[in-house]
Amino acid sequence: MKKFSIFCFFVAACLVSLIYYACHPTYLPNNDSKWQNFLRFINYTYLKAKTDPFCNSEIPTSEVPIDVVIPVIEKDAVTLVLTIESVRANILQPIKNIYFIAPESTLLRKIAHEKNCIFILEDNVLPVFSKNTQRKGWIKQQYLKLNADTVATCEHFLIIDADTLLIRPQIFVTKEKSVLNILHDYWFKRKQMVKIALGFNKFHNLDFTSHHMLFSKTKVQALKKHLQNLHGKPWQDALDSLDIPEGSFSEYELYGNFVAQHFEDEIEFVLGCNIIFPRNGLSNIDKARDYLCNKYKSLTMHSFLTIEGMTE
Repeated sequence: MKKFSIFCFFVAACLVSLIYYACHPTYLPNNDSKWQNFLRFINYTYLKAKTDPFCNSEIPTSEVPIDVVIPVIEKDAVTLVLTIESVRANILQPIKNIYFIAPESTLLRKIAHEKNCIFILEDNVLPVFSKNTQRKGWIKQQYLKLNADTVATCEHFLIIDADTLLIRPQIFVTKEKSVLNILHDYWFKRKQMVKIALGFNKFHNLDFTSHHMLFSKTKVQALKKHLQNLHGKPWQDALDSLDIPEGSFSEYELYGNFVAQHFEDEIEFVLGCNIIFPRNGLSNIDKARDYLCNKYKSLTMHSFLTIEGMTE
């Protein structure tokens, strides 16, 4: 009996040690591996098992005000309206302003007026680069998000993609902590990008690319200062000069990894619980939300994703 008790204690101690190891930063390997996948599985399982203090059946409201920032272009106008409505319906804390960051557009200005939002011309938000190269598309949106602290008036601001809807009541920040959403998707090349950009050796074995993220002005400015000090040039030029393939660049991954290590006591890791939804299924969106909200917190409708593409 004594041997059995010792064996059980040993197994329990090993399990606790493994969970602790899986849930803390480790050195980034040269390649993703089955071992890394296993550690990620343990971390996800742990996050799934614990109560989400920002989104559960007994979630309290938060008195901390936030702004909402939505980078958008005209092709996402059809989902933008739903995004705005979902933000106002499901965020249980004061929303001071909702900003659109967009290229000049009569349609988007009209939506901003009708939905009581503030339209900001993207050229006024994009940081100034020493190399006057025009940035377009996806990479431009990421620089806009990283510079959104120049737009928001609140200390905390939620950046949400214009094709993403919140489908369950939730908060993003309390007086003690703010949320850092985790997705099951994992792109190893993005971790390599962060290693180059931030100079970190250890990383949480998690993916922070969650289609929306709560930012803090103080933390964003600390990130920019870190980039400037590390590379000896303004933060935007530091990122622009790095040898990083466009597909590996992620503003959410950059910010998430930085705050996870520099402000660990001020954040809470939770599962993002996002699902991809076909955009040409918009006519059934109300029924889909009622069904999906039992399991997910948000859904994303990429413009390139259709019902046919998901079923081929």
